[in-house]
Amino acid sequence: MKRWGYTTDRSIGAPVYSVLIFQQTDGTRFTIYATGNDIIKKETGTNKTWSYITDTLTTPVVTGMDGTKTVVTFSGGGLTAGAVAAGDKFIVTADHTADEEPDTNWATVLTKDSDTQLTLTAAYSGSSTTGACKIRRVYGIPAYERWSYAVINNTLCMTNGSNDVLYWTGSGYVVSLDSANAKEARYCIEYANRLFLADVWSGGIRKPLTLKWSKENDATNWTDTTAGEADILETEDFITGLGKVGGDLVVYKRESIFTYSRTGEATQPISKTSEKRGIGCVAPYSIVDFLGTNAFLGRDDFYVINAGAIQPIGTKIRCKFFELVADTEVSNTWGGSNPNLNEIFWVTNTSEGQVAWVWNYKNDEWYVYMYQDNMKSFGRGAI
Repeated sequence: MKRWGYTTDRSIGAPVYSVLIFQQTDGTRFTIYATGNDIIKKETGTNKTWSYITDTLTTPVVTGMDGTKTVVTFSGGGLTAGAVAAGDKFIVTADHTADEEPDTNWATVLTKDSDTQLTLTAAYSGSSTTGACKIRRVYGIPAYERWSYAVINNTLCMTNGSNDVLYWTGSGYVVSLDSANAKEARYCIEYANRLFLADVWSGGIRKPLTLKWSKENDATNWTDTTAGEADILETEDFITGLGKVGGDLVVYKRESIFTYSRTGEATQPISKTSEKRGIGCVAPYSIVDFLGTNAFLGRDDFYVINAGAIQPIGTKIRCKFFELVADTEVSNTWGGSNPNLNEIFWVTNTSEGQVAWVWNYKNDEWYVYMYQDNMKSFGRGAI
């Protein structure tokens, strides 16, 4: 991972798909990096680097290893606390310096043989063969998907369309939010002090027209009478993202946009105030929040929402954009803002390589950048 104008800042060993700030009400701030496999917290102490906060089992106790240190045995029932799968990471706690990653002693699980035995892909490199251990889950993001996140009542919630929705409270490890009711959502956002999810997995099938919300002030509660869901059936196109404009919630679909406002009613917290058809968001991760509104990529142009009106902004570059970006790549466009320079970046793969299309919203000017290395994400850290 690199910073503009700097040499390599720190090696995480995997592409970072989101850089985000998690701020709590007491003023505590964290910089979080989300990769395709892990969630990571930046450490700021002297000689510190970063640490995993990925969902991690800490209860199993290792009773021994075989002569090759590839078969690990545990005390009875040690692995029943959670599902351990091939590809997960293992380390004996005594060999782990948690805030000075990367640690070369992390080993990869080949198989879970039973509730008391694991087989590793290679010999464990640490010096300890018994004692408490950590087994780190490995996430998997589908191709071209990214992480979405929201903060509700000092709880950081994250989802990627593949795993259960996750949450972290600022200490310990990330855990699943609610594996029954908050499963594999593609998009999330905070609105009315609730966690809203869209395009969710429910009842054994994906529901790309479904919007769900948690109990007010509690992102972990999905069974309360004030939690709920609704299918947006007015148009048949699928949900492609969520945003906030002023005091409104915006639900983007591929060819339409729906706007909701608060009702003040606990059991029905939102009400539709408008819908627009014929313009939508074709690239889910092109939605960028800035100055209390959103900009995004539509089927034929880039757009911004201005006082409720959807206005095209890409007149100067849209012909070149759609000339260079293949139809199959348009939906993979992702974006972010650089408020220090009043800029929004949209990054695409083109016939000429990766290109960043940059709109200066203060001057209404466009720039096109190419870099030596491919960009995976960018963002502002807390520290």
